[in-house]
Amino acid sequence: MSGKKTKSGKANQNKKQEVVQDERLQAIVLTDSFETRFMPLTSVKPRCLLPLANIPLIEYTLEFLAKAGVNEVYLICASHGEQIQEYIDQSKWSLPWAPFKVNTIMSLESRSVGDAMRDVDNRGLITGDFVLVSGDLVTNMDFEKALDIHKQRRKADKDHIVTMCLSKATQFHKTRSHEPATFIFDKSNDRCIYYQDIPLASSREKTTIDIDPELLEGVDEFVLRNDLIDCHVDICSPHVPAIFQENFDYQFLRRDFVRGVLSSDLLKKHIYGYITDEYTTRAESWQTYDAISQDFIARWCYPLVLNANLLKGQTYSYESQHIYKEKDVVLAQSCKIKKNTAIGSGSKIGEGTVIENSVVGRNCKIGSNIRIKNSYIWDNVVIDDNTTIEHSLVASDVKLGSNVTLNDGSIIGFNVVIDDNVTIPVGTKISAVPVQRNTAQFLDTAHNLSSSDEDEEGSTFTRNSSSLSISNSDEVADAKIKLSKQLVGPNGRGVLYESDDEDEDEDGSTEKGIANTLTYRDDDIYLSDTSISSITQKHRKRRTMSMTSIYTDYEGEEDEEEDFEKEAIATVERAIENNHDLDTSMLELNTLRMSMNVTYHEVRNASVIAIFRRVYHFVATQTLGPKDAVTKVLQQWGPVFKRQAFDSDEFIDLMNIILDRVLDQKFDKPDFILFHVYNVLYDLDILEEDVIYKWWDSVSGDSKYSEVTALLAKWVDWLKTADEESSDEEDSDEDE
Repeated sequence: MSGKKTKSGKANQNKKQEVVQDERLQAIVLTDSFETRFMPLTSVKPRCLLPLANIPLIEYTLEFLAKAGVNEVYLICASHGEQIQEYIDQSKWSLPWAPFKVNTIMSLESRSVGDAMRDVDNRGLITGDFVLVSGDLVTNMDFEKALDIHKQRRKADKDHIVTMCLSKATQFHKTRSHEPATFIFDKSNDRCIYYQDIPLASSREKTTIDIDPELLEGVDEFVLRNDLIDCHVDICSPHVPAIFQENFDYQFLRRDFVRGVLSSDLLKKHIYGYITDEYTTRAESWQTYDAISQDFIARWCYPLVLNANLLKGQTYSYESQHIYKEKDVVLAQSCKIKKNTAIGSGSKIGEGTVIENSVVGRNCKIGSNIRIKNSYIWDNVVIDDNTTIEHSLVASDVKLGSNVTLNDGSIIGFNVVIDDNVTIPVGTKISAVPVQRNTAQFLDTAHNLSSSDEDEEGSTFTRNSSSLSISNSDEVADAKIKLSKQLVGPNGRGVLYESDDEDEDEDGSTEKGIANTLTYRDDDIYLSDTSISSITQKHRKRRTMSMTSIYTDYEGEEDEEEDFEKEAIATVERAIENNHDLDTSMLELNTLRMSMNVTYHEVRNASVIAIFRRVYHFVATQTLGPKDAVTKVLQQWGPVFKRQAFDSDEFIDLMNIILDRVLDQKFDKPDFILFHVYNVLYDLDILEEDVIYKWWDSVSGDSKYSEVTALLAKWVDWLKTADEESSDEEDSDEDE
């Protein structure tokens, strides 16, 4: 009897251990993207270790997993695995008190997501539900909510194997530039019925959805979505690796696995979607790297911010206008550090240098009279005097000579040296040493370089060299050396890198080397007037500025007005920052207005933008609540509008500008903000009842303002009621 009791007790103990083990949440992190979009940098360092805002990409992913409550993380490494292992060993994630255990798995034979998942299955790593993510994920999403929904669906549907976490985006947002897709969901429960890749927006190619009617059986109503950012954040059951194992032709997570599961008559498994409004995206291309960097600096990922100092030894402090500086930064007295800029510890900035919308790494030596704008400078970079860097990336340990110009979209790889007086053409990628690639592509590139452009003087990359007729490897090598010397200068070090076929769009519709670069596109479809976290913002026909970013549409706007907007906003911001008096501030604005010959509408627009930036700063940094922030700023600076509007039509225009700018900014509760703004201006006698009523008649019926009209309607009704009561009291007094 005792033996049976002991056996039964042991069985119950094992069962209890199995239950506990199954409850542990595991994560599979694909550190290799199995792509070449970040070449030539990823020939030296894995993508997950490339810094975004001076923090390796893998850190964002691991921070997300830590907050998600993951207990065990497996890093699947296909290339540069030793670098990843070394990084983890030296990081906080290897400490005894780390929130989870990190295991580095060398999957050296893997060439795709499918190969990696089959390797996971062979190793028997998965014991329960797990999170599948890539090592370049940046998000502040509430994963606990997604996990709860996943568990509820698992209980209700025994065939449920995957929940895809997707984020909303505008149709042509650049985070969708490489992998746009269409999802069809059952509207009642968000079960995915169908998935299909769609052509890139740049191809202007039309496409159709061809769906088997049998897939719609039992579905009362479905919704088709092509406005989603797919960041490959999936909550998976243990069946997923086994399905990859059974289907050796599955290479891609979406186009093979998801589409195969949904269309399979044998598997009969279900995949669901979880759609969030939170900030969720991947640094999957240079374009998204650029967008995420700007959004992160502008605090769209809050509470994931740079001054949270995620890395050991980081000492970032946050200043107004989204400026971040670490300790031991040396700034010359005449240098200018402008908005949306971060500078790492040990960096030195010389006299007359201007840095704006840029990230500078640690221990950089930046000389005098240098202009860096919309660019990314990594660690240990040396830049000599009078150099200009425009919307480019300079990797670690690079040396740029004096009078160097990096044009839009330049990517300068690790350890490259650029000689003095050199101009790097638009969209050029340079590596320190040759990267193995297709010889035929090089011949095409060499021919194009030698025939397409006119001569450029000095040490600029000369493109009209003699026609290259290359038939063997020695001649190819000689041609590469010749082109490289022309490119980096006689004392420089570096070779031209041209993208492989994998960098191009599959349909070949996008011009080579343009789709995956930092290069600005003039085409409307590449222009984004929102941050990644913004969803419903529409393009405008004129150029405006939000509280955190510049909206850019090139549809007939004059340069003079653009320059005025920049200067006027800077003037008001400077006045607010330094607590100038209203008379001085208005004198500067009026002088600027007359010198550039613009209307008071432009003055009102710039003032509203600057004032609401200040409001947003107080709210975003949790210095003040929304109501207190509006009251504090407008009580001091609201009176400027009395000197910018002089009749009812101009005050109505002011109210319209305020309405649009609040909606542009994407406050959490725009109706609440607008109510307090208009109410404060009314209390200050800046807005009169007749102006408010006339304005309200023009906007109350406009559907695009429906999200904010409910609270404003109550406010306007209250004003009318108070006005009527006041009139009745006056009539009564007259009668008496």
